[in-house]
Amino acid sequence: MAAARAFFGYVQEISQAIVPEAQPVRWIVRVREGSALLAVDPSPSVPQEITRRIYARAEQGIRHLIDGNINESGLSEPALKYLRTLSEMTEAGPNKIAPIPIRVWVLRRPISLDTNIANTIREEWRADYNDYGTIEGRLESIQESYGTLQFYIRDVMLRQRVRCYFPEELLLEVFDTFRKRVEVSGVSHYRKNGTPVSIEVEQILGLPDDSELPTAEDVREILRS
Repeated sequence: MAAARAFFGYVQEISQAIVPEAQPVRWIVRVREGSALLAVDPSPSVPQEITRRIYARAEQGIRHLIDGNINESGLSEPALKYLRTLSEMTEAGPNKIAPIPIRVWVLRRPISLDTNIANTIREEWRADYNDYGTIEGRLESIQESYGTLQFYIRDVMLRQRVRCYFPEELLLEVFDTFRKRVEVSGVSHYRKNGTPVSIEVEQILGLPDDSELPTAEDVREILRS
């Protein structure tokens, strides 16, 4: 089940990176009794060009990771997490349990996953340095984990979510800005490539929604006046 969730999650994440959220790609899942093979086909309504782009991104992303080029993969953080999960399943388990071979087939071309993918992702995701900074995006997924309050900000530019830890006194502000664009400030933790991993929030500033921003025509009218 964990392998199935990771596989479907990877496919869905690649699809969302290619196609706007307003036009989600529908997939048809195909299985056979007695077989461990999971397959997905695009629904007939998906244009062939979109399908080709999704297949290419899915395959190239894995191959770049096999070569150790995580930046060249162009994969979002959720997509990398799904591949890490699949890759970790190929590791030998406790009591010398044999590893589980996993292959991803794209257009009948097999790609064998191994532990090097998980090692590459783990190494890249180690926080390399801390600095005071700001992060902008849509506030979502408020939760409490082991007594720590946190939420996520979805960064549209980086196509990833950043974990945000915040104190109890900011709880009302967090609720007030839920599902809205915000800018948060505090001590940020970055990977060596400059990608933010998390932030200890000290201040939250609500930002206008895209629908509230002036259009190009509005700007032209302002300039004329």
